[in-house]
Amino acid sequence: MNIVIFGCGQAGRMVRNWLPAGNNPVAYADNDPRKWGTYICRIPVIPPSDLLSVQPDLVWIAVVNREASLSIERQLRDLGYHGPIQSLTPLRERLDLRLACLRLLAEQIRERELPGAVAELGVYQGMFAAEINRLFPERPLYLFDTFEGFSQEDIEKEKKITPSARVSAEDFQDTGVEEVLARLPYPEQAIIYKGHFPDTLPQDLPPLAFVSLDPDLYEPVWHGLNAFWPRLVPGGVILIHDCFSAQFEGVGKAVRRFCQEQNLTVLPLADLHGSGVLIRQG
Repeated sequence: MNIVIFGCGQAGRMVRNWLPAGNNPVAYADNDPRKWGTYICRIPVIPPSDLLSVQPDLVWIAVVNREASLSIERQLRDLGYHGPIQSLTPLRERLDLRLACLRLLAEQIRERELPGAVAELGVYQGMFAAEINRLFPERPLYLFDTFEGFSQEDIEKEKKITPSARVSAEDFQDTGVEEVLARLPYPEQAIIYKGHFPDTLPQDLPPLAFVSLDPDLYEPVWHGLNAFWPRLVPGGVILIHDCFSAQFEGVGKAVRRFCQEQNLTVLPLADLHGSGVLIRQG
């Protein structure tokens, strides 16, 4: 089956990895003319007007935003494509691969009776923290975030390290401590550290069995790895969001630097945002 993936951002790159054997991605299509004529893993990026010429049996719309996905579907029909279309929208409403990984890891941690608290750096509105809290109801949950969006200090460093980064202090501001606590099933287990990380890192942070690392930018990811890795118990896990992301490239740079210095290998996950896992062996 010949497939065209419409959208060559992070989602499009991951959709390519999802395709079953025998499914051949013949091209990426994208509305951004700056990408036409380039290649992603030796797959050409073409303008939508050339889509019919490659005779796809299926078009995957690899765009996360629902409205944008519907717009692209209309665009495809207007171009004269009448074949099947697969969109990410219904899959995202039914499946979450990162949550699935968290649940499997939590099960392993419980079965192995690993000691330690759990933590998250980069909480935002607390959706993932709520699931961590539900899976580890008996463990203290340490939550680190500005709860006010990205800090200007981290943004300035991000733009030096990754000049193409599109981040601003307005990103992820729509959150707050009370909102997060209201979402947790066991809020009495939460210990909140509001402010710029690693300034908020307590000296008496206990050993940790699980850490979610999701602050999106190079600097807090780098500090988070250096702070949490030594505190992991043997068998403990750090789940890193955006580790292989095309959107937040600073995360991957920080992870690669840390792994090189510590002689570690990060295990990639097949979720849309390119998460990765580090497991402490001893």
